[in-house]
Amino acid sequence: MTKLAIIADSSQDLTFELAHQFGLELLSYQIQMGDQHFKDLVDIDTTQFYRTMQDYKVLSTGIPPINEALDLLDKLKAQGYDQALMLCSSAKVTGMRQIYKVLQDQYEGMELFVFDTEQIASSAGLQSILAAQMNQAGASVQEILAELERVRPQTDIYALFRTLEYLVRGGRFNKYKGMLGQILKIQPLLKMIDGEVGVIGKVRGKKKSFQAFVDQIKADLKGAQRYRLAIFSGDNQEEVLLLKEALANEIEKAELVLETQLTAVLGVHAGPNSIGIATQILD
Repeated sequence: MTKLAIIADSSQDLTFELAHQFGLELLSYQIQMGDQHFKDLVDIDTTQFYRTMQDYKVLSTGIPPINEALDLLDKLKAQGYDQALMLCSSAKVTGMRQIYKVLQDQYEGMELFVFDTEQIASSAGLQSILAAQMNQAGASVQEILAELERVRPQTDIYALFRTLEYLVRGGRFNKYKGMLGQILKIQPLLKMIDGEVGVIGKVRGKKKSFQAFVDQIKADLKGAQRYRLAIFSGDNQEEVLLLKEALANEIEKAELVLETQLTAVLGVHAGPNSIGIATQILD
């Protein structure tokens, strides 16, 4: 009988507590703040990160070292696992899939499978959680992969970044667009489009952008029978409470609702006071 492990990482807005709750293995991304280097969720927690991030001109992220992935596989193999399904955030925004492909080609003693969620943050995390739950229910890796393929197009993420500074720093927007947005007080509504961060709306002002954000989520969930939600923010509890109030009906009907503070590796790009939600429609 095969024994399957499900591997995720901190770019999916998953913590070690959530990983333990759902039966996931978790790898941590790397973070640079000034001349200091941290391991996400290990050397720095989210509260500490958001309280200090504005003190640093240099903020960057990196994928987990391949030796950490190797060490994890070695540990799992020693525990009797003979298969591992490794889920990664979109290959268009991270390099994790390339690491996994190298391991898939070269690692011996375990059968490895790689799945690109084509998402990031909680919309990737919801896919990893689904895989882990199916694994615990006794589904085969082929059954899990088939369900992930079915659900992936129905998994989305929507976010408002209250500053464009950190997107500009990370190269996600060019400097002209970033400066224009700041000058005109434009609040872009973001989602993943074809595996990359894209703009689906540009609204001037905080209140109007929040309402457009809520309207988009309601439209996305309209008619859905079974769905899951993950609410997240970058240290922005005020708007989280407003969002939960605005979506009280949708939240009540969801079969799973998570609430997280963006892990530091995501906060590097989202900046402080971001707000968002991931949706996963199952039926």
